[in-house]
Amino acid sequence: MIAIRPVRPSDINAIVSLSNRRLWQRHTGYDEWFTDPVKKTSQSSWEKLSLYQRYLNAGVWCDPVLYKNHLNWLGKTGGFSLAAEETEGVMKRIVAFTEVWCADEPSPIGKTGSVIILETDTHFTEDPVSKLYAQTKKEIRSRGYSTLAICPFSSRAVTANLDDRRWELLSLVRLFRVPRANLTRSSLTFRVEEPPRAELNTNELFGLDHSWPPSYFWASMWDEFEQIPEMKGAIRKQTPRRVHLEYNGQALTAVLWLWNLGDVEDYWRLGLWVPQGREDDRELTYELARIAAAIWNTDEVPGFVIGADEENAAFLINRGLVADESKPAEPRYYTTV
Repeated sequence: MIAIRPVRPSDINAIVSLSNRRLWQRHTGYDEWFTDPVKKTSQSSWEKLSLYQRYLNAGVWCDPVLYKNHLNWLGKTGGFSLAAEETEGVMKRIVAFTEVWCADEPSPIGKTGSVIILETDTHFTEDPVSKLYAQTKKEIRSRGYSTLAICPFSSRAVTANLDDRRWELLSLVRLFRVPRANLTRSSLTFRVEEPPRAELNTNELFGLDHSWPPSYFWASMWDEFEQIPEMKGAIRKQTPRRVHLEYNGQALTAVLWLWNLGDVEDYWRLGLWVPQGREDDRELTYELARIAAAIWNTDEVPGFVIGADEENAAFLINRGLVADESKPAEPRYYTTV
């Protein structure tokens, strides 16, 4: 029998074990893992990888310490995690789990729960996916949200598990590697300040770039990640900046932040937050990228990585920016609940 319930702290080891089993089953079968999954220059056995290198290969679900911190962060920022527990006699075991990150997103989807991960074991007596999926939608509705979406990085895994013809393609996310020198200074009048970290509320800050898991978003913004000794320095972060600017005759406030994966990435991820209703303003997005180039005018920041959906990507290309052809566009799907 399958029962669906919230994930508890006592489930952490079981979920990490399930995630790692599935990771190994999807792997080549050889105990060879890239020490740098981005540049793919050298390989080592899993046992010899540092916690940071495992994190790069498998995310926060590969280690109990990482997952405990991630689960705590997910709950504090409005998300939730559900487990499918199978009972056979007196034995109980987790055979699947999912995580959903909730946010008030730009149109057309609005208040949305996004599936971060849906992981299913390969051995069970009853397929847990349909029950897990149904309970996920019920939980989203109970929170006043109307849409279920699939984050780009999890779309292939999730759609392989969910045969639901109601899924619609929301966007294709393209990545741009933009040399800072290619962004000329904005002609807009703006003023920059460094707000105290406590003023930057994750529930209010919504990154326009959907091409990375929320766990990386958490790591890019909050000092909790640095409290894990093995992960200190894993995420390099610049101080977030609040930008006050005059735009089309109106006063606006935006937030910019930069981060990257330690020594793995040379260009920095550019995080953007704009007021509600301005998320689809492509000209504003472009101007903020130019302002970011002026703020971080240093050799330490040779360029930015910017994620944009298909429409915004076309706009950026028309502005002379070049999409990273080495990485395919990632699909994002959604359905009403």
